[in-house]
Formats: sequence, C-alpha cells, structure tokens
Amino acid sequence: MEKTTMTAQEVAKYLGVNRATIYRWSLYAGLPSKQVNGRVRLYNKEKVDDWVKGEENELKEGGNEA
Repeated sequence: MEKTTMTAQEVAKYLGVNRATIYRWSLYAGLPSKQVNGRVRLYNKEKVDDWVKGEENELKEGGNEA
C-alpha cells in the first residue's frame, strides 16, 4: 500500500524545493496541509499533486493574457 501522507521534508524532496518553501506555500499560497499542535505537519500526496496541477493551470492562464 502506498503512503498517502508526507512530512514537509518529504514534500520538499518530492517537489524539488527546500522545506522552508513548503512552509511558505502552506501559509501563503494555499498548499493543502494539516496542522498538528498548531504547526504544519502533514500533507496528503493526492492533494499536493492536485495543488501543483492547479498552480500550473493558473500560470498558463495568466501568461496568455496580453
């Protein structure tokens, strides 16, 4: 069975960015996460994938405006 939740470090490695970027995206860019004891702790892989796909679509749509 595939693991469905990831830590910030695992998400950072998965997306090829540093952990601080993951925390920033969670707080300011809407990266879906769960808080445990008031701190961002868990990420659902499927929701992360959906968020990334949505961000790519927003960038493409925004880039086409002239």
